[in-house]
Amino acid sequence: MNTPLRLALATLAATLSPLASAHATMVDSFPAKGQVLTASPSEIHITFNEHVEARYCRIKLRSGDGKNFDADRPAADKTNPNAIIAAVPVLKPGTYRTVWTAVGSDGHKTHGDFSFTISR
Repeated sequence: MNTPLRLALATLAATLSPLASAHATMVDSFPAKGQVLTASPSEIHITFNEHVEARYCRIKLRSGDGKNFDADRPAADKTNPNAIIAAVPVLKPGTYRTVWTAVGSDGHKTHGDFSFTISR
């Protein structure tokens, strides 16, 4: 193989490799990270940078005093293939940590968290 072709193939591989190894990461949510609400949200919405498999995603909530609250199993957002929605129980005022797990279309599991507050 000649040198210009090798160089072109190496450049192409270097350009595409970040795309091949990308994983689902959160790009938006409701409630938003750090948001202060005046009432309990009825649902948690999380939007990712790529399509996620809703059936493999999970959302859990933990209150500031350490109580765990399970959200319903997330469903795909019918208006956005990169988003999931999960109903949550009525939450009392306080700060809640939302812990999520998602599986992207590449099959890789990722996770993250964010917190929000319901004012008193």
